[in-house]
Amino acid sequence: MQEDIDVRNIENRQFFRIGDFEGPLDILLFLIKKSEINIYDIPIAKITEQYLKYLEYRIGVDLENITDFYLMASQLLYIKSQMLLPVEVDLSEEYEDPRKELVEKLIEYQKYKKLSDLLAEKERETEWIIERKHIQRVLPFQEEDGFWDKIEVWDLLKTFSSIVASLSYEKIIDLYEEVTINEKITLINELLETRKEFLFTELIFKKESAMEIVCAFFAVLELVKEKIIDIYQNFLFGDILIREKTEH
Repeated sequence: MQEDIDVRNIENRQFFRIGDFEGPLDILLFLIKKSEINIYDIPIAKITEQYLKYLEYRIGVDLENITDFYLMASQLLYIKSQMLLPVEVDLSEEYEDPRKELVEKLIEYQKYKKLSDLLAEKERETEWIIERKHIQRVLPFQEEDGFWDKIEVWDLLKTFSSIVASLSYEKIIDLYEEVTINEKITLINELLETRKEFLFTELIFKKESAMEIVCAFFAVLELVKEKIIDIYQNFLFGDILIREKTEH
């Protein structure tokens, strides 16, 4: 049964982060879950009202990138207006639900949250070990010939989760190492200027660096989301071929 949420009583809300990323989809997923709403059939008027109330309540508290949150509010209001318009039925054309794009974004975001939960669980299960000595750490990719098949974001996340699993029980932090997702994004763009494709392992200079592996994966993820690159694998959990996206 769906029920309204008193936003004044919302406490200890957790933000989903990829690097420094926070977004309004956090709020929408939270409201959908609390109201027990079917994500494929969102009552847009109801969820828009709750979102706007929540946004008003949290302004000045923890919303840093406020523009993104207002942008989502405007998108919700636009969808709401489209839902109120009379629909002229044309049997020759397939009707496209105004909520379709929003639903797709929410479903994709849920997949990212699953990865976030996986990482959080592994953090609880393991102890952080701070060392300065070199430890050989090899990415668990096997060499195998075969055809490269295009893969989607979820396949990339599954490969990443297998990498994370191989790093469990021992996490190494190099206090003198500075590597960021933006640096890896820059590296990918530079490689694309000289070559149209390359392997993920070419982004990793120090195989003992768990942080470098994580940043490289999130850089690839971000560029896939921005539709700058396509990714391919020739077998499950294998190395990843990164190729500049071509428009058809």
